[in-house]
Amino acid sequence: MTKKIKILIGVNLCLLAAIGLSFFTFDTSSNEKKGKPFFDLLDLSTVDGFVLNGIKIQREEDGRWLMNDKVDVAPRMIGNIFQAIQQTSIVKQSDATLPTSGVEIKLTTSGATLFEGIISSSGDVATFGEKNGEVYQLEIPGQFINIEQIFDASEKSWRDKTVFRTSWRSMKSFGLHYTMHPENNVDILFKEPFYEVEGISQLDSAATYQFISALPKLQVKEYRDGTLFFQDTVQKFKPFCEIEMFDMVATYNTSFKVFPFDDNVFFYFPLTKEVGVLSPDQVQDMFVSWHFFDANDPRKKSMR
Repeated sequence: MTKKIKILIGVNLCLLAAIGLSFFTFDTSSNEKKGKPFFDLLDLSTVDGFVLNGIKIQREEDGRWLMNDKVDVAPRMIGNIFQAIQQTSIVKQSDATLPTSGVEIKLTTSGATLFEGIISSSGDVATFGEKNGEVYQLEIPGQFINIEQIFDASEKSWRDKTVFRTSWRSMKSFGLHYTMHPENNVDILFKEPFYEVEGISQLDSAATYQFISALPKLQVKEYRDGTLFFQDTVQKFKPFCEIEMFDMVATYNTSFKVFPFDDNVFFYFPLTKEVGVLSPDQVQDMFVSWHFFDANDPRKKSMR
């Protein structure tokens, strides 16, 4: 075979390959979007509101997030939303339709819409999102989770169940008043630079700090409508004690009556006419007397 024939054969093979490739088209648009953020927001700090399947969640001036203008949302749930917004990325553009109706999501700033779309998951297998009429397969890299569930808001599961939204730097006063034994009452009042407890000349600062720092950790297991509880219990029996707390942020102020039973302890909130349910183990360390804060208490001296 001569050199000229070899060259002709090579040219013909190249032409055949080019003809074959002409029957195929390559869509690179999907690959171009891979790894790009689905929400595509430059500054998350501007987001001050969400609408999730018609449920409005709005940030207040005092930093709280309210659901439908009445229920405080747990900060953890808000953190989960922002984390998902930041991390959700596009795997590829998809020709498939959304597997379910999903969650309709709107992100707002000062009432103006920053983003509008839908996120829909098919179990924990795959998540899809739709925006601007386009459907994308989505992921949070390194995590196998149902992204739709992160945005599926409900009052029962998203409500902030913290009883005392305060801290030792912002609490103004705390009163714990026992119905049957008022001689054990506790009245804590902030007086620069620290707190004072009524009836105590030498304050145990460590005990006071310990008590106040534990208050924000207390959470109810659930809230219930208190109409029947008011009729069956509040109107008929005296509470074990009454508690009121005032904070520098007035919306954090709270007051309630305490009714302990064998299996549960009930906090009745007159302002909202609700009942908070807790276990006895949750509250046993809160029911102290003023002696707990007294550095001169003889029981403390005997333990030294």
